[in-house]
Amino acid sequence: MESLPQGAYGYCGDYMTPTERHDALYVVGSLDETLELRGMRYHPIDIETSVIRSHKNIAECAVFTWTNLLVVVLELDGPEQEALDLVALVTNVILEEHYLIVGVVVIVDPGVIPINSRGEKQRMHLRDGFLADQLDPIYVAYNM
Repeated sequence: MESLPQGAYGYCGDYMTPTERHDALYVVGSLDETLELRGMRYHPIDIETSVIRSHKNIAECAVFTWTNLLVVVLELDGPEQEALDLVALVTNVILEEHYLIVGVVVIVDPGVIPINSRGEKQRMHLRDGFLADQLDPIYVAYNM
């Protein structure tokens, strides 16, 4: 296999970030999965990880955009009374860690976020279900 000349780049369709240490290149994910908000690109897994770490009763999380708004779908693994408290918590975590304003927070029961056989979240199927009002949410908060 022929190597690329020094300073040359090859296109593979993935988002990668170089590091200063160890001359390493980390594959962050596919460019197709990135969210573009306010002219910046964000990878959903970064936002979702921040949200899941924020509370022990958040079983799963998925994010996508809808008309230039960030939509966050949470699976609540706990009492439904906590749903309202999670909205403020999640909104603050995303604002503090990613400098993004959340447009909609949807809280659902566990198992609603579709996952394929490889364990990948099916965010576009989730978005389609959200737009068709098929998610059967516990609580929905619009921050428009």
